[in-house]
Amino acid sequence: MSDVISALDLLDLAIGRAEGIASDDTVKAVSEVASHVRQRRGFLGDTLVIALAGGTGSGKSSLLNAIAGRRIAETGVLRPTTEEALAWIPENPDPGLLDLLERLEITARFEQSVLPRLAIIDLPDHDSIVLQHHQIVERLLPEVDAVVWVFDPQKYRDPLIHEHYIARLLEYQEQFLFVLNQIDLLGQHDSSQIRSDLIRSLQEDGVTDPRVFDLAADPPGMSPLNIDPLRLFLADRLDAKAVSTGKLIGDIRRASKQLRRQAGLDAGSGLGFEERWPSVRSSVVQGLAEGVGFDEAVGRIGDFVTALSVESGGRFGTRLRQEFDYVRIEEELRGALDESGLQPVVPVERGRMGTLWHSFWFGADPVVDPAAVAGLTAELESRFGRPLFETLWERGVLGATLAQVEIEARLAEVQ
Repeated sequence: MSDVISALDLLDLAIGRAEGIASDDTVKAVSEVASHVRQRRGFLGDTLVIALAGGTGSGKSSLLNAIAGRRIAETGVLRPTTEEALAWIPENPDPGLLDLLERLEITARFEQSVLPRLAIIDLPDHDSIVLQHHQIVERLLPEVDAVVWVFDPQKYRDPLIHEHYIARLLEYQEQFLFVLNQIDLLGQHDSSQIRSDLIRSLQEDGVTDPRVFDLAADPPGMSPLNIDPLRLFLADRLDAKAVSTGKLIGDIRRASKQLRRQAGLDAGSGLGFEERWPSVRSSVVQGLAEGVGFDEAVGRIGDFVTALSVESGGRFGTRLRQEFDYVRIEEELRGALDESGLQPVVPVERGRMGTLWHSFWFGADPVVDPAAVAGLTAELESRFGRPLFETLWERGVLGATLAQVEIEARLAEVQ
């Protein structure tokens, strides 16, 4: 499976390779699109990734078991119960999710087929006495789609979770959900009062519109209470994520096409250089060997460079003309002739009798040294063929990268 992460990574790579090929304005505009997608909080994939966070005894593990419909995480009263983060993930998880778990060093994984587009990470208790648990919680928060903060009736106003986490992480508040667990321990009046007090304390933290679900994940001798509203909300979030991901993929595809179009790649990334250059090179060598003027040879190479620059267009075309201007062509061609030792024949027009008399008195016209011809061919390749190929190769690599962006984006759309 593929997802938006692969397409975005390739778009970032293409942006880096577009320097000197596409205009600065285009590179900047595409970079802004990529940055916008990167800044989207949460996992950029097809799976909705939820983290369960809360203090000791709040019932995070029980909540995971209730959502899963079976026992996944161990529960208990020991401090702490959850020794390490564990993940409840779909069967055949997409590569982006596996990369996320590897990056977060979450090795405890349980595959499931109940909710094939939902992954839940049960975090260590935020108030754990083990420092490592605290670090895991803070490191993971920016990576997930949503965080479910789980409270119990006794410690729902715990200043550690309110002041150290929620109030300091308000930039993520659109991802926050809140659960008041263990309502089976409360009467109707107390439950309503504590719920109101929890909402008020969250608003004091700076959360604009807290979404609070009150439930009992593991009431003694009973099935979970009021778990369905949370399940339905998560299903809605899955649908919303699918729409959001589709928009992000569309942004990536449009940005890629903009970069491709402005770089002139619609005409082809290589411009047929490898097929066209040998003919131009042979024409120049043969012309010089047969006495075609130096200026004519310069013109043939210059015309070829001009054709490449026009076909590629944009900034790259301008760059090509500047790097291989007529001054450079003349200098390189003179150097090639000097190094090869080729002495061009000056053609003399004679009639049949004139040719016979010339041969009788002066001998046959000199023949061009084949070694010099081979040397000139090698010099032209070194001075023009290779540098032109290397310059066009940069453009070709950009074209291949953008093609891969399109492939990955299309694959992500059909997931």
